[in-house]
Amino acid sequence: MKVAYFDQALRKDADFYDTQNPNEMASKIAKEVSAVHRGTGEKIGNIMMSASSFILGYIAAFTFGWKLTLILLAGLPAVMLSGVAMGASFETGAIETMKAYA
Repeated sequence: MKVAYFDQALRKDADFYDTQNPNEMASKIAKEVSAVHRGTGEKIGNIMMSASSFILGYIAAFTFGWKLTLILLAGLPAVMLSGVAMGASFETGAIETMKAYA
């Protein structure tokens, strides 16, 4: 990621470097890559863990107690709707936060 960031920085016009301090380039790249890593690193792992737990949980449930699993599947639409509503509220909050910082 650092190499791609540096490649894009080299493609900038010369005017860009008139306003930027070249001595701060390495620290700026490291700081911004670190911010991206902090923002996505943990979330991707959590999404993968949640999805695999969900799928493997239903596989185990169908294997060991299929009658109870059918009852749980009846509540699946409510769980999905609440997840969509929660995602929409998080997105709205993120947009409002970005507007506040802008």
